[in-house]
Amino acid sequence: MKDMETSRRSDRVYRELPIRVSGRDNEGQPFTEETCTLVLSRHGAKILLTRPLLPNQEVTIHCHETGQQSLARVAGRIGGDEEGYYYGVELLERQSDLWGIEFPSADDADRAVGRLLLECGTCHAQELAYLDEFALEVLLANQRLSRPCKRCAETTVWQEVTEPEGHGAPAAGEPRAGLPPAAERRTRNDRRHVRLDLKVNACIRHPEGGEEVVPTKNVSRGGFRFASRTHYPVGSLIEAALPFTRDAANIFAPGRIVYAGQAPGEVGVFVYGVAYLPLRK
Repeated sequence: MKDMETSRRSDRVYRELPIRVSGRDNEGQPFTEETCTLVLSRHGAKILLTRPLLPNQEVTIHCHETGQQSLARVAGRIGGDEEGYYYGVELLERQSDLWGIEFPSADDADRAVGRLLLECGTCHAQELAYLDEFALEVLLANQRLSRPCKRCAETTVWQEVTEPEGHGAPAAGEPRAGLPPAAERRTRNDRRHVRLDLKVNACIRHPEGGEEVVPTKNVSRGGFRFASRTHYPVGSLIEAALPFTRDAANIFAPGRIVYAGQAPGEVGVFVYGVAYLPLRK
């Protein structure tokens, strides 16, 4: 979550794609390893490797799903487990379509209520879609959406991309105990966007409390409100996936808790307001 406000240049897609990584390890030994991505973005990925690597090393990544490859720079290690090391990598060949996913511009994020990875039912092109409130309602009601496809050059039917069972975003953690601080006074920015009473599941990721799947109270282009028994301090940074589907390639966007208050008539339940943070352009 560090430097969230300044470092994020695109939303992140939690998706496992099979890849082949080749290069030299930190001892200079050549290697080729079949592995997978864990998180994707327009400019890079989080990947799993069994080889120890050093920051700024260069590797070549081949994506089996698209048949494309790109040179990448190791940004650093992001922990690890019994399966290996997690690394953040930055793609050096920006024009390559390595992941086969079209990422919209940061300007489009300001108009988003929901973020989903959609696939064209005709040509199977995939696109990270920023949906306004009306498009999101249509998709949730019908599980499909008609929208223009650049590859087909016509309007086609799109559906959400799902992952094999057991993949996608990790399960939510246990909620944390505690009471929220007193509700902050509303500011003018809280009312910049029209609110839609849309009840969907969202996944909240907090750096200290892990993950929690929560119901929304309403959504708008600037953020959303949700109900929870968990303590989220006003001003804290989070990541949020809205809408959230357990077996889908969920997209987490950076946000900030800007409001906290007692839910009327619900003992121990609190309402929080989230404002999305702008992506770097």
